Amino acid sequence: MSSTGGALGLLFGSDIHHGRAHAGEAVPAGIGTTDVRLLQSGDRDSFIRLHIPVNFQRLKFKPSLANVGTVLNLVTDPDLNPVVLGHADKFLKSFKGRIINQPAAVLGSTRDKVATLLAGIDGLVVPSIARFRGRPALAAAAIAKAGIRFPAILRRTGHHDGRIEGLMADADAVMAVIDPSISYYLTEFVDGRSAEGLFHKIRIFFFGDQGVVRHRLVSDHWNVHAPDRKRVLVQHPEHIETECRYVEGGIAAMPPEVQRVLAEVRVRMPLDYFGIDFSIMPDGRLLLFEANATMMFFPVVAEPPFGYSAAVLTQGTAAFDAMLVGGGM
Repeated sequence: MSSTGGALGLLFGSDIHHGRAHAGEAVPAGIGTTDVRLLQSGDRDSFIRLHIPVNFQRLKFKPSLANVGTVLNLVTDPDLNPVVLGHADKFLKSFKGRIINQPAAVLGSTRDKVATLLAGIDGLVVPSIARFRGRPALAAAAIAKAGIRFPAILRRTGHHDGRIEGLMADADAVMAVIDPSISYYLTEFVDGRSAEGLFHKIRIFFFGDQGVVRHRLVSDHWNVHAPDRKRVLVQHPEHIETECRYVEGGIAAMPPEVQRVLAEVRVRMPLDYFGIDFSIMPDGRLLLFEANATMMFFPVVAEPPFGYSAAVLTQGTAAFDAMLVGGGM
């Protein structure tokens, strides 16, 4: 699986796990890691486990890189695992092989840093975002600095899958719910609904330079997520047709302007593999929701009328395996 000779090393761990994994243990999905079901889709038994726990510096015995040709970093959430990612970055400094998703690049992929990184791309709307500890003075300063306009979406750092604290009407609403022991993101809400009053979300995974369209979901609510497939999308055959066209045809099936913006995003993002969630606004611009390596690829719903989604597994497996053997970046 490695283009550099030597075995594939899967690097995993989290800031809440101590000690070291034993040789017979399966690689856990963990907290703030990517989904290993797709990542192990090639040769499932040929990899070497590289476990980086939070107490890595105090371990007497550390993993060996002697027989490793490529390291695949599965630790993907910089908000949940900054300590482990820092340990991993130092651990891999002297490694001469290939590293997929450098720990330092993952550390730079927080919501606020990605927003700064992608700001200024013509045709891409990047909502303002503030990050702060849940103290009123800190929150007020961060909101003012970021120029947040309300309403705005409040979520805890490290929260995914649509988990939010709420859509805040103003700064007073934020101050009423924040906790001093917790860090938050506040993201300006941009209304991207269509003329028919529906919201949608497209997810694309990049594996190296290959993009795989994971889905195009539709909802009657702005917080679009997987359950909306069977609740809302199933009622709209015209949107099912659009999703089918995008899934089967890939990025090439999208409007040329969308392809151009996505190509610029791919160039700017320092990650080797990652997902991006966005919608296409009525005026043709892309509205960014997030871009990071922690997005889930599974589960895939391929039952009627969504049978075309089976192509996602074939495309994702092929693109990921090509990245592992050196295709892409």
